[in-house]
This record gives sequence, structure tokens and C-alpha cells, in this order.
Amino acid sequence: MNLFSRTAPARPPAVLAHSASRSSMTFPHGFIDFLKVSPGRRHHIGDHELRPAQLERFNQALRELSPEAPAMSLDQIASAAKRALQRHADGATPPFVQSRMRSLMRLEALAEDSDWEPSQELRRQVRVLKDYRLDDAKLISDGLAVVGLLDDAVLVDVSLQLLHDELGNYEDFCRFRKVAAEFAGITESETGLTRSQWLEALQEARVSRARTDAPVDRFAPNPRDSLFHIG
Repeated sequence: MNLFSRTAPARPPAVLAHSASRSSMTFPHGFIDFLKVSPGRRHHIGDHELRPAQLERFNQALRELSPEAPAMSLDQIASAAKRALQRHADGATPPFVQSRMRSLMRLEALAEDSDWEPSQELRRQVRVLKDYRLDDAKLISDGLAVVGLLDDAVLVDVSLQLLHDELGNYEDFCRFRKVAAEFAGITESETGLTRSQWLEALQEARVSRARTDAPVDRFAPNPRDSLFHIG
């Protein structure tokens, strides 16, 4: 389920040739469709009541991630939770939620990776996600079966798509660092490779391949092997 569009944060020029075709919308497309309302829905998830004050906290985080984000309603959240509960009557956590929470852990690690020198925007968004995640006033209680992390997962998904280009670049850097470590027989941290060196190597590869008409845009072999899954 791909709920959101992508916007491109500041990035090194000519790193992602394919990104020019992506949407320039600042708020994820498809979000309202995902949160379509079921008429007459009570503002409850089982015995858990969705409260306006907690909804405002969720919408605050949403606006901090994407300033043009429209405010969500209790009806929309309750309807989305109801559909998730119907689809996962066995009590399992939805794959959407599982993948976004794994991505949140990866985002937090990325924000601390000094070799990459993450952007200020990425660090800011990670702080917003973490602050909401730890807030006692968050919209949905973590202890609820199936949907306990649904609100967190929706916010993570917004960040994944708004940060899409930097995340793609970081994945390629990680592949570059991993290959170098395997070749030298050392750990990735021992390579000491940095973002600048990755860019230099990428440029050198492009120059070399230009002679054979085989352009290089990536070191990573398969773009589907995403560490920040949004499919």
C-alpha cells in the first residue's frame, strides 16, 4: 500500500537522475483516500476512546512533518482503525505498521550516522517522530491489539516519502560501504568511508562508464531491496 507522494529535500546535484520525474507535492497524495470515513462511526477503537486533545497532538506532529498537511478528524482515524481490525481479526499487527516501525528504527540510526552527515531536515523529522512516539498524550494507546501503533506508522510513512531522495542516497552509500568492507575484510565502521568519498567514487564511476555508454546512477544493485520500505 503506497499511501503518499514524495518530495525532494536538498541533495547533491545529479545523484538521483530518476527523481526528476517524481511528484513535487509537499503533502502525501492518497492520504485522504486511506483515511476515508465510514458513516456513523463512533470515535472508539474497541474500548479505547479517541479524544480531541490527543487528536490535536497527532495533527500537530503531522503539521510539523508536512506544514501543508490537512488536519485529520476523529472519524477518519476511527474508520481506518476499524478497517485494520476487520482485516486482522487474528490480532496480528498489520504489515503496513510492522514495516513502518522497522523503518523508524532505521531512520533513528541514520540520524546518528556521522559518516553520512544526515541533513538537518532528516534529523528534525526524526525528532518529531520520536517526540510523538514517547508522548503519553499520543492518539492511540500502544497496548491496543492490531492498531496500537497505527498512528505512529502513519506519521513514519509521511516522513519516508518526504525524505525519499535522501533515504535512497543513504541506501546506496550503505551498499558502497558494505562492498568496500567485504573487499578489505574489515567491518563497515572500520572503513572510515564518508558521504563525500561515496560521491567522489560515484562520479569516478560515471566518468569511467561514460566511455562505454553505460551510465552509473547507483552502486546498490536492486532498488527493491529498500531498507525504508514504502510499498
